[in-house]
Amino acid sequence: MASRNLNQAPVRQWHRISAHSAHHPRLLELGFLPLENVRVLQRSWFKRGALVVQVGDAVFGLRPDEASQIEVHAHSEVLVDLAAA
Repeated sequence: MASRNLNQAPVRQWHRISAHSAHHPRLLELGFLPLENVRVLQRSWFKRGALVVQVGDAVFGLRPDEASQIEVHAHSEVLVDLAAA
């Protein structure tokens, strides 16, 4: 299964946070928990600008370095992996 971090994820596509993703404690406190649904809503037009991210029902602004700490999988990849298990 191919994985990517949230900073690399396409806009408006739902992903699931990887169960093996290591997070900064601040991100865990905000709700970026393993197996939680997450998507990038918008990217700043600045090259290294913030991302607007939805996790569950909450919306946050994350810096690219924070988003790159969150490993995600597309929903279709998660379903294929569960079917194979």
